[in-house]
Amino acid sequence: MNLLFVFSDQQRYTALGANGNKVVQTPNLDSMAAQGMVCDNMFSNHPLCSPFRAILLTGRYGFKNGVIDNEYEPFRNIPTLPGTLSNAGYYTGHIGIWHLGHGPYHDDNRYGYDYMAAVEGIGGNYFDQLYWENEVGPTKREGWTPTVETDLAINFMKQHKSARPNKPFALFLSWRPPHWGYSNYPKKYSGYNPEDIDLPGNVPEQMADFARKEIADYYSCCSGLDDQMGRLLDALAELNLEEDTLVCYSSDHGDHLSSHGYGKPMDAFMHWSLRGSKGTPYDESAHVPFLIRWPGKTPAGSRSDVHMGTIDIAPSLLGACGVTAPEGLQGRDISSVWRGEKAPVETSLTPGANDSVYLMNMANGWPRRPAWMGDWRGVRTSRYTYARWHKHEQGPWLFDREHDPLEMHNIAHSKSARSTVEEMEVRLHRWMEATGDPFEYGKRGPLGFLDIGQRWANPERYKDVSTC
Repeated sequence: MNLLFVFSDQQRYTALGANGNKVVQTPNLDSMAAQGMVCDNMFSNHPLCSPFRAILLTGRYGFKNGVIDNEYEPFRNIPTLPGTLSNAGYYTGHIGIWHLGHGPYHDDNRYGYDYMAAVEGIGGNYFDQLYWENEVGPTKREGWTPTVETDLAINFMKQHKSARPNKPFALFLSWRPPHWGYSNYPKKYSGYNPEDIDLPGNVPEQMADFARKEIADYYSCCSGLDDQMGRLLDALAELNLEEDTLVCYSSDHGDHLSSHGYGKPMDAFMHWSLRGSKGTPYDESAHVPFLIRWPGKTPAGSRSDVHMGTIDIAPSLLGACGVTAPEGLQGRDISSVWRGEKAPVETSLTPGANDSVYLMNMANGWPRRPAWMGDWRGVRTSRYTYARWHKHEQGPWLFDREHDPLEMHNIAHSKSARSTVEEMEVRLHRWMEATGDPFEYGKRGPLGFLDIGQRWANPERYKDVSTC
């Protein structure tokens, strides 16, 4: 069986027609959802770009894989998802944003990928970018990057079928939109009227007009990505690979888009603690879409409310592909859920996993940035969102989403919630102990970050900054 795993950057759960959005147009992804399963409770354990990617790559949290923030590279002495698949006979590829290092990508710099076509840099312009293809490059490719990368992905599948007809492939495709700058999309995808945008009630009134205009562009990006997803699904059918390919669609984290009053890092007029647009325990940040189409296995038109996190993706994909997982993975194989069966039994390493997810932010977003969203750990359950900060600069936070679905009223300090806070704190400690998280007592460096032996992805850029 082949594997095609596609993910966008900064697309929150609600930015998809299949998840109930009546404005955004995503017909191809909606069709994929109708043919497979929507996982309604998928969360980014660390809702930030590089940490998500490292968890996906290694199946370990950042304090175990070395990527506690953007600008670090994963440890090289641990097994990876593509490396494990490659050892099992898969031809593996990664196309698009990498965000875990810099080219050229020689054999020892690809973490188990046979082929990489990684865009150079991570800027906000999504046209006419430079790409490294393994160690060759950087080469300029004209056009909108999702279109360029979809072309590369289709070519990857065509060449693979021709050159290795009896060998499965595992391709990971990472698109940069709808991450800001939101207006960087082909104008044929424009047309959303800001007046049609139905803002959630947690967007401050003074930001409403701006937020509607911004979300209109954001939805245009989402529609552009949907168009490219349609091309990928059509290509699988044309290559007669459709019935033998498991396809997933997700995103690395969400986007506040002005909810709770958050802006973006470049908004210098705002306090630095409100410039994140992600990296918080809020639903807009951590809740992401997840669709899976697994012909002959996933019940068509199904939905799952089982709690899942990024940490579960690697063991689950390996389980679905029938490949033995390496030692040390910190998630669980929930591929049984994708087959329409029951969730696996919880273990001492995954306490409360059937109805909760472990969430975190470990650093400042970028090394030279102020404390930003802060260093916190949290637990998301079916009803509550709970989080606590290392230096208690915020919180604790406790939101009862049954009565406060937009997470607008922190009840952590109310007398009526005291027992719930105690219960959630117990849950939090169970997760910390089970995962070996050094959050509370681990060694920290001059920046206040955990010192786990992490290394810069670009040492020259940060030669004057401590790694922790």
